[in-house]
Amino acid sequence: MGQQQKKGISPAVLAIVGLIIGLLLGVGVGYVAFRAPPAAPTAPAAPEYTFYYVSHGGPADPWWAPVIKGSQDAAKLLNVKVVYSGPEKFSIPALVDLLNSAIAANPNGIILTITDYKALDEPARRAIARGIPIIAVNVPDPRPEKERIPYITYIGQNEYDAGYYLAKYLVDKGVCPKRAVVGIHEVGHVGLETRAKGIADALKACPGTVVEKLDITTDPTKAAEVFRSYLTAHPDTEAIFTLGPLGAHPALQILREMKLTGKVRLLTVDIDETILKAIEAGELEAAVSQQPYAQGFLPVVFMYLYVKYGIMPPPHVPTGPTVIDKAKLDLVKKQIATTGGA
Repeated sequence: MGQQQKKGISPAVLAIVGLIIGLLLGVGVGYVAFRAPPAAPTAPAAPEYTFYYVSHGGPADPWWAPVIKGSQDAAKLLNVKVVYSGPEKFSIPALVDLLNSAIAANPNGIILTITDYKALDEPARRAIARGIPIIAVNVPDPRPEKERIPYITYIGQNEYDAGYYLAKYLVDKGVCPKRAVVGIHEVGHVGLETRAKGIADALKACPGTVVEKLDITTDPTKAAEVFRSYLTAHPDTEAIFTLGPLGAHPALQILREMKLTGKVRLLTVDIDETILKAIEAGELEAAVSQQPYAQGFLPVVFMYLYVKYGIMPPPHVPTGPTVIDKAKLDLVKKQIATTGGA
C-alpha cells in the first residue's frame, strides 16, 4: 500500500460517537450534535437533450412571446436546451434557411411550424431521414396523412375551425353583415389562409354577404392605412375579421380614428392584453384563443417523452380554438397575467 494520509475524524462519525456517549452517560441533552459544513454548490447538470424550435414567428410579433416563454419553462423543468429561432420579418425562404441551420446542428429533435408545406417538405423529410424527429406546432401540414410530412404529432388548434367558429359566433347572434373584410397579415401563410377560408365558409350562411381578403402586411402602420383606404372605398363594410394581433391592433386604431367603433364589428383570432381590453371596452366583439403558452410548453414535453422513453403522442394535441367574448373574459385573465397571452 502507498503512504497513508492523515485524516481528521469526519463530522458524521463525531456525531455518532457523541450520540453513543450521551446515551451511555445519560446526559440530559441526549446526544452531542456536530453539524456538517454546508455542501458546496454544485454546477447545474449539462442539458440532457437539445431541441430546436423553428418558427415563422419572430421577435417582432408579440403573439410569440408566450410561446417562447412556454418552451423555455419546459426546458428548465426537464433539463433540456431549447433553441428558438424565427425570422425578424415573415419570410418563407428565411424559415427554410432556419430549418436547414437547425438540421446542420444535429439536435435531438426539431419543433417546426409547417407554415408552407411545399417549401418545408424536402428539408423536413431530410431531417427525419437523418433520425431527427419533428413535432409540428401552430400550423400543420394540411395534406392527407399518407402525403404529409411524417412528423410524430401536431400540437395546436385546427386553423379552419378557428376561422369558422369565429364567424359562426357572429352568425349565431343573428348578425349577417352586408360586407365583411378579412385582413391577412402574412399572405401565403397556410395557417392564416385556412383561417380565412373558415371565416368565408361560415359566412355562406348569410346570403348576399360580400367577403373579401385584404393584404394588410405585417407593418402596423401600413396595415392601418390599408384598412383606412378600404373602409373609405367601401362604406357598406359591417365586419372586419383579423387573423392575429398584427391585424387587430391597427384595425382598432382606424375604427377609433374614423369613429366607426361599434358600427363596424371587429373580430379576431388570438388574444393579447390590448385585445382583452378592447373586448372589455366593447370595441372588439370576440376573439379566438389558441393558448400560445401551451404551444411552447407542450411540444418540448412531448419531444422529451418521445426521445427519452419512446412514448408516442396522439396524432393531434389541440390547444384551441375557444371563442372569447365579454362573458368569458375570466377564462383567459389568468393566462394573460402569467404567460403574456392566451
